[in-house]
Amino acid sequence: MPGDPDRLLFDEDFVKNAAFTEPSARERGKRPGWRKRRRLARAERRRRRAMTRQRRGSRLKTTGTVLAVLVALAAVGALGWKVRGGRGLSPETTPVRRGAVPTLRAADPFEGSPAAAYADGAAGITPPAATATGGLSARDVEAAYARTRKRLVAAGLDRPTLLGGSPDAFARAVGPDERSYFVTNLNNPDLGKRTRSWVVTFAPNTAALSGPVIKVHGTMSAHPSAVNHLRGAGVRFDYLFVYPIERPGSPATLERLVVRLSGEVLFYPSGGTLHSHTSRWELFSDPARCDVRDGFIHPAYHDSAPERSPGTGPAHDPYDQSQAMPDDEKCLRSSGT
Repeated sequence: MPGDPDRLLFDEDFVKNAAFTEPSARERGKRPGWRKRRRLARAERRRRRAMTRQRRGSRLKTTGTVLAVLVALAAVGALGWKVRGGRGLSPETTPVRRGAVPTLRAADPFEGSPAAAYADGAAGITPPAATATGGLSARDVEAAYARTRKRLVAAGLDRPTLLGGSPDAFARAVGPDERSYFVTNLNNPDLGKRTRSWVVTFAPNTAALSGPVIKVHGTMSAHPSAVNHLRGAGVRFDYLFVYPIERPGSPATLERLVVRLSGEVLFYPSGGTLHSHTSRWELFSDPARCDVRDGFIHPAYHDSAPERSPGTGPAHDPYDQSQAMPDDEKCLRSSGT
């Protein structure tokens, strides 16, 4: 079944066809000494204690990862993806009794928000007219726009992926240049390399979509770009996806969750083929817990258990795309969705 959390993501043929050069056994076997591992573990615990937790927004960032010829991979994760640790209740699935709060109308969950004016679904991802850019013809730029759009649709609108299923749609959308990196790093122990955060996936048992509509708004554009010796056109994008969600079985928890997906993909010609390289990929969600970091989005409902410490700084407006993406590791207060 598409939403079965125990189903493996890719069969053997799919993985074999992914264009990727794995690190050698020697490279995979390199580990820091036990003293260094202990120091790193202590430093990580101190960092987590010091980090402000209650960000009604959570950011996941990936930069400069992709082509095997440019990236030396560290530990490679399993080739099959199963949702791990999804059997128990996450903090946001345990309701806490509080006073009455304003509720959204299930008939129109976007009413009263900027999302009410956004397009429905993939109609909100409309590339501009293509012109020759970065040594690419207008036809190649048009193809680059189409491929970027396909990635965005797969990352933010594929329902099996959204609800914890296998991200097959995104794996197909990234193409052979990057597919194997995405597949092998879905469960990488290093959160900085874990590609599960490339797609919008709610943690198991934490969210149900209310109704068929997801609102989308944003822009994309092409400009001359280069990564090392590769030159071509970079497609920059910045999109908002607005989801009406509720805790499964609890319609009174209906809320809007906003995901901002921003980044750039370089498209370049080689051997008569248009290739791609993801140079930046960033995702920010609001309202979401930031005391759980595993690549999934953990929604924060009005009756969710409180996080360990409050967010800091001015309230963050998740609809404001004029502001830069929030800094890594920052827990922010939200102005509401």
